Amino acid sequence: MYIALRFYSGEPEIPIGIFNIDVSNALIRDLLLASIFMFFRKHITWVKQAAKAYCPIVILSILWLGISAIIINSLNLNFSAITVLSVLTGVINNVILVLFAAYLYTKRNHILPKAIYFLSYFLTLLIFYCDTIYFFVTSTHIERVVFDNLNNYSITGVVYTTDKMILLGILISFFFFMLLFRAPNKMPTLHSKSFGSLIMICILVNLVTFSTAYVYPKVLMEEGFDEEAEIEICRNLSRDLLTKSVTINLIREFLRNDDRPVAAANQLYRVAFSEKETDLLDDLGITVNEKPTPNLKAFPYQKIIVIIAESFHRDYLHFYNSRIPMETTEFLDGLVKKYPHLDHYYTSNKPTTQGLNSMFLSQSIYSDEQSFENNVSLFKALESNGYDTVFLEATSQYYNDEFRAYKKRFGMQTYRAKEDLERQGYVGSSGWGFHNDVMYDETIRLLEQNRNNKVFIATKTIDSHQPFPYCGLPEKDIPANIKDQSKNVYLKGIYWENITLKKFFHDLEERNLLDDKTLIIVTSDHNPHPSQNDNYKRLGQDDLRLSPAPIPLIFVSKNLQPFENFSSATFASQIDFAPTLLGILGIPSPPEFSGRNLTTIPEDSGYAIGCVGETIYYWSAGRQITTDMYHGKNQNDYEKALIHWVQDSYVKYFHGSSI
Repeated sequence: MYIALRFYSGEPEIPIGIFNIDVSNALIRDLLLASIFMFFRKHITWVKQAAKAYCPIVILSILWLGISAIIINSLNLNFSAITVLSVLTGVINNVILVLFAAYLYTKRNHILPKAIYFLSYFLTLLIFYCDTIYFFVTSTHIERVVFDNLNNYSITGVVYTTDKMILLGILISFFFFMLLFRAPNKMPTLHSKSFGSLIMICILVNLVTFSTAYVYPKVLMEEGFDEEAEIEICRNLSRDLLTKSVTINLIREFLRNDDRPVAAANQLYRVAFSEKETDLLDDLGITVNEKPTPNLKAFPYQKIIVIIAESFHRDYLHFYNSRIPMETTEFLDGLVKKYPHLDHYYTSNKPTTQGLNSMFLSQSIYSDEQSFENNVSLFKALESNGYDTVFLEATSQYYNDEFRAYKKRFGMQTYRAKEDLERQGYVGSSGWGFHNDVMYDETIRLLEQNRNNKVFIATKTIDSHQPFPYCGLPEKDIPANIKDQSKNVYLKGIYWENITLKKFFHDLEERNLLDDKTLIIVTSDHNPHPSQNDNYKRLGQDDLRLSPAPIPLIFVSKNLQPFENFSSATFASQIDFAPTLLGILGIPSPPEFSGRNLTTIPEDSGYAIGCVGETIYYWSAGRQITTDMYHGKNQNDYEKALIHWVQDSYVKYFHGSSI
């Protein structure tokens, strides 16, 4: 209760609902742990006899508790009642095969059943070790693919690259556990009824864990705690690692049919563009197989910070939309007037992960297949050129399993989210996550820490999220023009974005962190979702309701030489973000990227391309095209050529120049 109260004390008003959920979870967990303790205490004599008779099962149970602790710590899982249930379920699931072997040995006290008992213990122990090592590398359970790559060279590589003391420690501990195997010649008989009861307990515990994990998010959602429900759903993906039997998991992988469906990307292939298609695309400004144009000069910024506001439309700014009171975005408007920016910069996909995918992978089409070991991304390109790369997230790492999915897809060296900030001592997170002021404070701390290093930091904020954007200012500090629309929470949220960003830049200047080797980029992950809320619609123009729609893109630095030929009137989209940044730094853009370096593109050659769902859009100063990728009817030649180019850009990401 004290920790929860301290955590929420930074809020203008303590969120009683979330506070009660946290306290209730802790209370139920402690009652569950107390019940387990009391059970063992009441039956201590029986427990001692069983532990002595079934020593291998006790050893494996304790070992799995240790592995569970490693998983919980590594994945930052909250120690709730559901997590405790998951651990208990995992203990039972991971010893059930050895327990079955012990049951056979009690029925037939011969050398063969004893050998089977030892073999099951040995194999389970071996799999535990392999799975734990595999978990440290992949954050998941062992899979068959590890054995597809197990050969003399890979084994030699591991032996030569691993610290010899660590290898020796692993071998010693493994043989120590093997030597602990005990199977008394006179074991207490495990009756069929008793064994059947154990099987029923195993099934019952799994059902309780599964049903609790399923029902709890539903209850949260019914009570209006949608954000907490989403986090719980994602936490359950991590809790699966605690409940699964790694032995059964491995057996399942071995028995899986080799004729598994081939990934869709491997079924696709590139088809050469016809002469007619090439001419039509050229008319749209799209050059087939265009090679990136390098900058004649490189202006390598040492520090690059990308501020990615959540769901932030270009027309939230008074500069573009007169219905927004001038005071609301006064600082942001000043940035637009003073620094290089784009007036026609569009989302290439949405929602958040899809938009970030377009930014960091330069791809308009989004698919799960783009997450593979050697994929190409902005983070990896910068890392290979000496930059430390950081992604700073305001929300929980459990949203959509992002703490694993983002590192795999985008390849940043460091991923940090709400849970990491909590451990660092930040307080006051509510609603979606930590607020802008905290995110900017942490960004500045990282810059201070890396004052003499090359670093790329992408800071993703959350306060402008729909619905219910956040404003952390008391009423007395909000300008009258904004207070006059007191029910318009969106307007207050926009003002909060403006004020916190202003303080961020002030703090950068005060600490001498905004020099000619530093580049700050202000943008958004995507435009807001179309809303039926009257307050939202009052913010202005019809463009607000378009999907996709324009978002801000502002470049701030004391060194603006790279932008000498940059035109604010150029049409562009998020797929151009990574090639542009790399071009500014003098780093060649990977051929897998489908966007262009905007500092080398003439104003009249600009275009914005995106793909939301199955709909492809193309917008330029003189033409707009919207077409369905798969089910369009009566498509003209331009639409067909555009679809071919978008699909080809996706396939090229996997297959390179192969036609």
